[in-house]
Formats: sequence, C-alpha cells, structure tokens
Amino acid sequence: MNDRPVRIVLDTSAILAFCHESIHVGEVIAEVADEECLVGLPVLCLAEAYRAADQDRLELLENHPAVVVLTIDPFSWRALAVTCETVGRADAASALLAAVDAGGYVLTAQPGLYAGLAGGGPIIPI
Repeated sequence: MNDRPVRIVLDTSAILAFCHESIHVGEVIAEVADEECLVGLPVLCLAEAYRAADQDRLELLENHPAVVVLTIDPFSWRALAVTCETVGRADAASALLAAVDAGGYVLTAQPGLYAGLAGGGPIIPI
C-alpha cells in the first residue's frame, strides 16, 4: 500500500491532454513526483478518456510511478450523485470528490465544468 498523499487529480480532459502530449500536464506530474506525492486518476475518468486516448500514452500515464488509479467508494454514491448534479458528468464528479477527499486539486482543461462550485472549488486549469 502506498502512503504518499494524492495532491492532484486529473479529470478526463487532463488525461486526454496528457495523451496529446501536453507539457503542462507532464510538468505537474513531475512537480508532484518531486514532492514525493501522487497524481490520482479516477477510474471513471480513465474509462471516459479511453475512447479518445492514444492507448500507448494512456498506458504510460497509468504506469507512471507517481500515479495511482482511484476507485469510487460504493458507500459514497449519494455524494457522487449530488456532485454530478452540480458538474453535469459522473466522471468530472468523481474527479472532484477524489480531490476533495484527498485534500488536493483537480487538474482540468475544462474548468467551466466546475463553474457551479462555491468559491471556484479546488480547480487548477491547464
């Protein structure tokens, strides 16, 4: 079990940006790794990104030593449902909940998805 904290959670758009070789996402992953922390990939975001992602780049991301795949706690389904009402998509809601649970931030290329959050939420736009 890894005891390093998750500092950044990539949503679907950030995963796709990495797969399109975005230097911004790569830099964030490198900074998080330098801090001996982790980048989280919510399983719903991975599943959504899979349809449009370069599979080799997706596998590279998934197997990065500073990356961990995050699952959804089945007992948190109500929180997921309520968050989904705010952001409009289950994958984005799962990224937001993972970031909040970890005390971290969501890295996104679609900050507008999270516009309905009070105070802007824990969002880092790329």
